[in-house]
Amino acid sequence: MRNTLYRQMVYWIRMYRTWIEVVDDNSYKEYAIPRNGHIDYVVARTLVLRAYKDRGTHVQGTTWTVPEHDLDKALATYRKQDHTFRQRIKRAAMYFSPRDAEAVILLATHGIVRLELVIPPTPAREKNYYL
Repeated sequence: MRNTLYRQMVYWIRMYRTWIEVVDDNSYKEYAIPRNGHIDYVVARTLVLRAYKDRGTHVQGTTWTVPEHDLDKALATYRKQDHTFRQRIKRAAMYFSPRDAEAVILLATHGIVRLELVIPPTPAREKNYYL
């Protein structure tokens, strides 16, 4: 996952979290990958998420580690699924939204982690004109 998109996703999770927090966004972990009858070991950056509240079947303290490789695959899948996302992300990483972060994490965790980010409403003015 490109570094700017990764940072943007972490920012949205931290900003609008409801029950999951980012514990570490720059952790590196070793993964064993079976290939052609033997095992390759790969060190990859990993996003570490933790439930700081009980939610459904997930109890407080449950921790998920999401390798960057899985985030990359989820991002590629999301690009294919949502054509508006593909157009927005071509322009700049700043168009990566909280909704996009939700979708990528859901895909990367195979439907296990639903962030449920909440964006507070923008206050509206009483009068939308100036005197």
